[in-house]
Amino acid sequence: MDEATRSPVSSGPETVHDRKAFAERLMDLKRRGCCVLVTGQVNERTRAAQSRRLFGQSDTARQRVLTLTDATSASAARYLPQGITPTHSTVTTLDYTEQVRITTDTVDPTSQSTSDTTSDDAASMGELGSLLYDPISDTLRTDTVHPGELRLGIATLHILLDTDGLSATRAFVRAIRADILDTHGMGHFHLPGSLDSETIAALWPLVDIHIKLRQSDCGSEHRWHLLETGQTTSWIRL
Repeated sequence: MDEATRSPVSSGPETVHDRKAFAERLMDLKRRGCCVLVTGQVNERTRAAQSRRLFGQSDTARQRVLTLTDATSASAARYLPQGITPTHSTVTTLDYTEQVRITTDTVDPTSQSTSDTTSDDAASMGELGSLLYDPISDTLRTDTVHPGELRLGIATLHILLDTDGLSATRAFVRAIRADILDTHGMGHFHLPGSLDSETIAALWPLVDIHIKLRQSDCGSEHRWHLLETGQTTSWIRL
C-alpha cells in the first residue's frame, strides 16, 4: 500500500475498526479511480509535500503527470517523490506558467463562460481551461492496466478560477475526471485557501476525497475527508 492509500488516521478518537474501514475505502477508490481536492491556507512547500504522497512512492510503478499553472519549473521537483525527478522516464511535466501569464494578461473577463447546463465540457470551458485540457488529456495513457498506476497532479486551480470563472473550472475538472476514471487513475487538484459554499457546491460532486492542509504549532498537518461515506480523519502530521 503506497502513501496515497495508507490510512492516514492517527491514534485518537478513531477506533481500530474506523481505521480499517477507512483504509478499505481508500483501496476501493484506488481500484475504481478517484479525484482529490487539496485545499488550505498553506505555502507551496506544504502543498508540494502533500503531492509527493499522492504521486506514490518512488519504488512503485507509476505514470506521473504534473501540471503547473502558477508554480515555477524550478519547484517541480518538490512535488515528486524522493528519487523521482521531473525528467524521470515515468514523469510528464506540463509547465503552462508562461502560457497562463499570457492568457491572464489578455483574457476578457466578460467573455467567460457562464453556462452550467451544457453537456459539452469542451464548449463550456473558458479560454484557459481549453488551453490546458487537450495536452493534459493526451498524456493520460489509456493503455495503463493497473489501478492507481496513473497519477495526475495540477498545481493549481486558483488561476483557472480567477481567469475562467467557477462554471468553466467545473467543466474542466469534470472532463479531466472522466479521463482519470477511464484509466482507473488518481488525480489531485490543488486549490489554495478555504472553500466558500458556492465553490463547494460546484466542485465537491466531482471529487471523491477532500484533503485540508494547515500549519499548526506541530508543523504541517493534513486531514482527509471521504465525501461519499463522510469518513474524516484527525489532523495528522504531514
